[in-house]
Amino acid sequence: MAGKNGTGSSKERSPEAVAPRRIVLDVDTGHDDAVAIMMAAAAPELSLDMITVTAGNQTLPKTLNNTLNLCDDLGIDVPVYAGATGPLMRELVTAARIHGESGFDGPVFKPRKKQAEKGHAVNALIEYLMDALPGSTTIIALGPLTNIALAMKLEPAISTRIGELILMGGAIGRGNVTPSAEFNIHADPEAAKIVFGSGAAVTMIGLDVTTKILLDEQKMIDVRLIRGRASEIFVDSMDNYMTACRNYLGEYPAMHDPSCVAYVIEPELFRLGEYHVDIECSGEVTSGRTVVDIKGVSGKPKNARVAVDVLPDLFWPLLERTIRRWTYLGKR
Repeated sequence: MAGKNGTGSSKERSPEAVAPRRIVLDVDTGHDDAVAIMMAAAAPELSLDMITVTAGNQTLPKTLNNTLNLCDDLGIDVPVYAGATGPLMRELVTAARIHGESGFDGPVFKPRKKQAEKGHAVNALIEYLMDALPGSTTIIALGPLTNIALAMKLEPAISTRIGELILMGGAIGRGNVTPSAEFNIHADPEAAKIVFGSGAAVTMIGLDVTTKILLDEQKMIDVRLIRGRASEIFVDSMDNYMTACRNYLGEYPAMHDPSCVAYVIEPELFRLGEYHVDIECSGEVTSGRTVVDIKGVSGKPKNARVAVDVLPDLFWPLLERTIRRWTYLGKR
């Protein structure tokens, strides 16, 4: 299977090399989720075991459709499960103005054969984690945390069975959907509060670092020159993503979700600190804010590792390496 366990790398892998790190992706597939999926499925350092899908960037039928189209097109042969249709306690808010009507405007896909697995993503997550060796699996959550929170509430034991729960969300500083809040946390703050309070080994990759990894015209040219189907999907989708970000935000698009995959593959690109993080759920103008206790003034125990800096120039060679591997895997 092309996507699950690729072989070869720009880094030599000896026979004694460490086995690929087992990961599960929880996504709300829009433009940057798709890049993260492509990176994770092609990286020889990782074994992508399952994808669960939630509403977020768009409604669940659309984010599920986007995930299945991408996996079918590239031959990413992993089970895909549909999950939450909306937040735990709130109305669904999407990012349609950035990700478009489909949630993944740009690429054109042929009619697909791949279908979602039977059953709900939350049940699939619980079953997977209870069957796996404790600590053996990394969960990478790239959308609102509804699926993860529901699984933790239904089976609290999974929280400490997760090796590491890496999430794209939050910020120490400014937000991107309100002055205080980042989109994924703002979309379902009650779910985020459950996750941060679960006792899981949480790593937060937030706007403080993802907004330093910006896609500009020259980097688009560099990826375009790689050629191959993965490069084509990247360019077609990022053309739309870049236009929306420039029009609505006045800035180049950030590689939010791919940053989490980059962290798993090359953690040395990031600098992290350990802090207590709480989630504001009721504030009139601060709902969804990740309150990071940098100075330890609350006296509460540290419950998360938080990314505070990144080496953005080193992200791009990693992205290009994983996109290029799709050509080696036969997706020309």
